[in-house]
Amino acid sequence: MNPDHTQRTPRPGRRTVLRTAVLGTAAGLALPTAASAASPARTTAAPPGAVSRPPSGTSGTSGTSGTAGSVSWRWLGTSGWRMDLDGRTVLFDPYVTRFSTGLFDGAFDPATELETDEGLVDRHAGRPEVILVSHSHWDHLNDVPYLAKTTGARVVGTETTYHLLCSLGVDPAQLSVVRGGEVLDFGGYTVEAVASVHSRNKNHSYFSPGTLNAPPATAPTTIAELPEGDTLAFQVTFGNGPSAFLMGGSDFIEREVTGLRPGIAMVAVPS
Repeated sequence: MNPDHTQRTPRPGRRTVLRTAVLGTAAGLALPTAASAASPARTTAAPPGAVSRPPSGTSGTSGTSGTAGSVSWRWLGTSGWRMDLDGRTVLFDPYVTRFSTGLFDGAFDPATELETDEGLVDRHAGRPEVILVSHSHWDHLNDVPYLAKTTGARVVGTETTYHLLCSLGVDPAQLSVVRGGEVLDFGGYTVEAVASVHSRNKNHSYFSPGTLNAPPATAPTTIAELPEGDTLAFQVTFGNGPSAFLMGGSDFIEREVTGLRPGIAMVAVPS
């Protein structure tokens, strides 16, 4: 997340890994619409690599059929996605709660207190068994502690994410730390962690940098107490069916994504 969303334009060669398809764009701090949380559109079977695009009026939702069964993708706003396969739910950066930080009023306040709208989260995030976290800024991590504690979901993220969640009361046994390169088999789908980088503003920086190698002395209560803590991307592959590449920042490392061939790319972009 960047208070200033100005972003350099990547050279054309950097886009080759994402050339297969683009389902939607996760614009920085974009607010979800009613349609984005609605039941996902269903489509007939598509050839490998094809994208099932949502029909008019179903912004941010799509479904595709393949050998792994019926998979649906629902955009949760910002870079958040919900993926459902045969009753199993995987979440990526599930920031569902919305509260004002002053960002859109020109008075950004790093001391804004964290809060979770539990009813809203329950309604849109479902009962995940796995939660993937790209980095630890509030607009990616805010609702993860609540979801992890109420559903028992496994959370996959960086070491910083691990320490923050431990301080917020999540059972360490639920947490998996990755750096990029790991392939995790969850029986029916696999998750490949990809080392990545956070997007930058025109000053070549971003909000709340830093990493943690131990839990903070006190549990975070404000957005400034959630540092970025390194950034990951993920490729999720559903059996022999579709694969999706998910970005949590509007930048990536070309060397790390070389060779990936996702069927769908959820590409984070500057607003």
